[in-house]
Amino acid sequence: MRSIRAVLVAALLAAFLVPVPAHAASTTGALMITHVRPNAAGADIKNKKQVNLNGEYFIVRNVTKKTVNLKGYVPDITSNNYGRALPSYNLPAGAVVYVHTGSGKNHRDAKGKHHVYRGYARHVLPNDGTARNPDLRLKKPGSKDDNKAAGTLSSCNWGKAADGRTYAC
Repeated sequence: MRSIRAVLVAALLAAFLVPVPAHAASTTGALMITHVRPNAAGADIKNKKQVNLNGEYFIVRNVTKKTVNLKGYVPDITSNNYGRALPSYNLPAGAVVYVHTGSGKNHRDAKGKHHVYRGYARHVLPNDGTARNPDLRLKKPGSKDDNKAAGTLSSCNWGKAADGRTYAC
């Protein structure tokens, strides 16, 4: 009797101790925003020129078991209408991509990190804490950048952003 009870207790404990993948945010699609750095380290403007645009970024994870092309997914920042869909880039299963505000060549670096660039000449992620919630939505291809929830797959919210800090969603 005692050994049956021990086996049952062990089975119940094992069921509750099975690791569950941790997700910083949720998604209703193949991609999920996991982190955002809305305020690049250092000054945003030097000598009347926007600087460190690529220090401002958000991170998206492919939560599927297949490669997903980013083309057409819409980052909708609720404090503006700078709707520029993501470029064509094949993101492998389970991989993350750093989506930078500025310009550069979309690539996988020597450390295996993926990077895509939105091509803006100004900072676009709000960092003053006054924007409406959520601050960033990732919408399915073909969605409008209209500050509305339609088409949203994943979202991320932050308040006033500290200089150079990355926030988990």
